[in-house]
Amino acid sequence: MTNTSPPRVTVGLADAEESDLAVRWAARHAQRIGGTLHLLHAFMWTELDVDTDPIPGMVGSGIRQAAQTLVKEAVAIARAEVPDLEITSEVVDGNAVPVLVAGSTGSEVMVVGGRGMGRLMTLVVGSKSLALAARAHCPVVVVRGHLGEEGPIGVVHDGTTAVALERAADLAAAYDRDLHLILRADTAADAAESIRVEVAERLALSHPGVFVRGVTVAATESAKELIRASEDAALIVVAGEHAKGPDGPISAPRRLVTVLRYAHAPVWIERA
Repeated sequence: MTNTSPPRVTVGLADAEESDLAVRWAARHAQRIGGTLHLLHAFMWTELDVDTDPIPGMVGSGIRQAAQTLVKEAVAIARAEVPDLEITSEVVDGNAVPVLVAGSTGSEVMVVGGRGMGRLMTLVVGSKSLALAARAHCPVVVVRGHLGEEGPIGVVHDGTTAVALERAADLAAAYDRDLHLILRADTAADAAESIRVEVAERLALSHPGVFVRGVTVAATESAKELIRASEDAALIVVAGEHAKGPDGPISAPRRLVTVLRYAHAPVWIERA
């Protein structure tokens, strides 16, 4: 029997400005794809044996009440973006990554806010965004930078990212945007053009309304150059990799870490 339920866009809420951006992006995306929005907050304090009860005689006090307020404020932010959007919410006891991984089941996409990441990011493969992307049951979007939707859908393409390319084409069709290919610096000019033609021909069959605007080769092997090549993109799609089992090591492809460090726009991490 075919499931006719609208796609669910889930947001992992945190007490941070980046989380507010994630809610705004997710609300717009849910509207764009005809979906619903689910707001999920992981309440970790019970795991730490912290007293979460309200202070006697003080209305609205207590850490759990603060979590409920956080969710209510997120609902208001989403409503301001898309007034008629169907929104659900919940607070679940537990640490962020396992709670969000469980919440990703049945979701079209899991959305989280992306904090600024410093130079040590390349070493922190256990960061929440990477851990979530490696273990989630759906793609993960890390929202950072601008939320403009006027640019193309950028996709980091290295010849092994067919799934990411298909997703980028789906998004380009949903957003009525062009597709822009981003290639490594070691790609020769003639090879880059061949890749553009090959992708355009493939998408002409599967996504006839999607136009491949062009292809940009990063100027150098510098990590920042990869992002500079896609700085006008409304969204950047990049392939990630799954951990082997719930407790398995997290594989963080270099290109993914690079994009998460320097991206100026939301990053869609597609499961490899």
